[in-house]
Amino acid sequence: MTDALRFVGWDLTDPFARAPRPVDEATVDGDGRVRFSQRVWPKANARHGLDPHALAEAFAIQPGDVVVVDGPQALANPGARVRDAERKLRAPGRTPDVLPVPGAPFSGFVRGSVLLFAALRAHSQKVPMLDLDTPTLPQARLFEAFPGATWRTLAVEKLGAKASPEGRARRQALLESAGLRFMGTGTCTHDQLDAALCAWLGWLTRTRPGDVTAVGLPLTEDADGTLREGRILDLDPGVQAAPRQR
Repeated sequence: MTDALRFVGWDLTDPFARAPRPVDEATVDGDGRVRFSQRVWPKANARHGLDPHALAEAFAIQPGDVVVVDGPQALANPGARVRDAERKLRAPGRTPDVLPVPGAPFSGFVRGSVLLFAALRAHSQKVPMLDLDTPTLPQARLFEAFPGATWRTLAVEKLGAKASPEGRARRQALLESAGLRFMGTGTCTHDQLDAALCAWLGWLTRTRPGDVTAVGLPLTEDADGTLREGRILDLDPGVQAAPRQR
């Protein structure tokens, strides 16, 4: 059991899509029980904006929650075309130094994610973020992850395509070997598994912080409140999903 009430993972979608898909949420309690739900994006306006108050309400964080998001937390440094962490982890979605306009691949996803982090920082009682508010993983409560990189670290053999039945079963088995218990869900979708992986990384920051690393440049904040760079959670190389001690 840990001192956090919940470990929450979000697998973000594109809020500017013609029909935005709900965001899969995985919630892990201190005993490793996983439950799934969904969050719904607020409606975007005609200028590709999202109301910060509506975002903070739609993605409300409870006191004590440790939240890990599959989506960029900030823009790149001025003049950069990609964040340092994304380059190092080979993320397919590249975040530039200004908010991208929806239309190109990943641009709506990137824009929505950056706006979400900004809204949570401004309207969720300043949930502590790594480097900007605290230098240590166990004190931060709002993180970014890139599941694609962490699955590669966890895998001792090829996992198969993430959307295939075999690929999903193997990924779920890895998380079960780490102590997570999926409550009567059968084989999860690949989006649910990414959300569960995010929540598991949050659990590690409290129970096995030495097994977690944070890749990239520290998160900074411009004078106008714009967030830039930020480190991405990943499993430390060489660490496997060892079963938890109960």
